[in-house]
Amino acid sequence: MDDNVVEPVNLVAHFLVADGYGSLAEYTAVGMARAGARVNVLPIKVFPEGLSAPMTTLLAESTEFTGGPVLFSAALEPELEQYAGVEHFVHTMWESSRLPADWPRKLNRARAVIVPTRFVADVCRASGVTVPVEVVPEGVDAGLYPLLKRPPRSGLTTLMVGTVIPRKHVVEGIEAWRLAFDGDPEARLVIKSRFNTAAAYGLRVDDPRITVIDEPEMGRGILHWYEQADVLLALGSEGFGLPLVEAMATGLPVIALSSEGQGDVCADAADLVLAVAPGRWEAVDEPGYGRCGVRGVPDVREVAALLSWVAGHRDEAAQMGAAASDWVHRNRDIWAKGPATLDVMERYLQPRRPLRAR
Repeated sequence: MDDNVVEPVNLVAHFLVADGYGSLAEYTAVGMARAGARVNVLPIKVFPEGLSAPMTTLLAESTEFTGGPVLFSAALEPELEQYAGVEHFVHTMWESSRLPADWPRKLNRARAVIVPTRFVADVCRASGVTVPVEVVPEGVDAGLYPLLKRPPRSGLTTLMVGTVIPRKHVVEGIEAWRLAFDGDPEARLVIKSRFNTAAAYGLRVDDPRITVIDEPEMGRGILHWYEQADVLLALGSEGFGLPLVEAMATGLPVIALSSEGQGDVCADAADLVLAVAPGRWEAVDEPGYGRCGVRGVPDVREVAALLSWVAGHRDEAAQMGAAASDWVHRNRDIWAKGPATLDVMERYLQPRRPLRAR
């Protein structure tokens, strides 16, 4: 066989730069192609705004599925059923202590499951997934999220990034911020939501110091929001926690809930993150998914205390942020994901075979 002729790797995913899954799927596709794979993209949905030139080329050159292994990268949506009878892998994540009831059966049809954190791997195994589960961390593009030099400014601007849904714990974040900055006219809180979820979930703020951005931004990345902030609150229950590592990459000090997927980064980065253990646990009953165990809820007073510490130790917090940026760029480089994903697929294909031209 010609070593430069390999079968296609079929990537099924959403492609949307304003979304976690959607933006990371592009890096997976382009990263695998850079590593020598022949990537055939099978989009669930495509939003062309902001896609890179290499991704646009991959989309233009892709064809219908004609064979070869499939990598399904999304939540377990109905489109997965189209590939149930072919050799496939699933890249997915979850945010509480048990998977939805029908997920283990679907995942056990795959050659292997690829997840972004040790937390999700443990949840898969505890929920009845018996096929191999491999951890390939997500990451950030250092070219898109470099270390920033923020000018000295009065007042502390706190940022929260994420949709306003219960597991993001935006309400607890607002409560902690108000407790920390009661009576401080220069303090600011920016909530960068999207898809109009703040309106959908009835979030109301009556404090002129708080700004809510609820519309999607279809540009590439949100560096401009991290640049305007002095600290990030990453309080959500996450499968990975992309805003956490994006903010760290820019040198922003981060206060993070250290349960679920974010617990991996809090443990691995150690004192480069201001970690908050759950103050309590709440039962999870997700619409469309059912009962899925429990998830952590941050302790409001502990979050407030850490916000006060950052406000009173600006230089020390900035030094921590700069060290965190270096750690992220060395340990959570998104361009490592494509080759690492191919490593997993080549290991579990039956029969084993290369997916990269030599």
